[in-house]
Amino acid sequence: MFTMENTEGFDQKTLDKMNAEVKKSMSKHDPKSKNYKKICEQVEDQVFDKYCSEIFRPSLKL
Repeated sequence: MFTMENTEGFDQKTLDKMNAEVKKSMSKHDPKSKNYKKICEQVEDQVFDKYCSEIFRPSLKL
């Protein structure tokens, strides 16, 4: 779960969208699976990376 405490630079509306996306992806997996926690971490990483690239588009100054 993404919260204001464990992320920086996102507003609550964006965090809610990110959490909803993680929940949607995780709904395809069995919560009783031994790999569930690991899969959840991977999904969270993917969602975080996606939102970082969409919201924070760094530009290089040469």
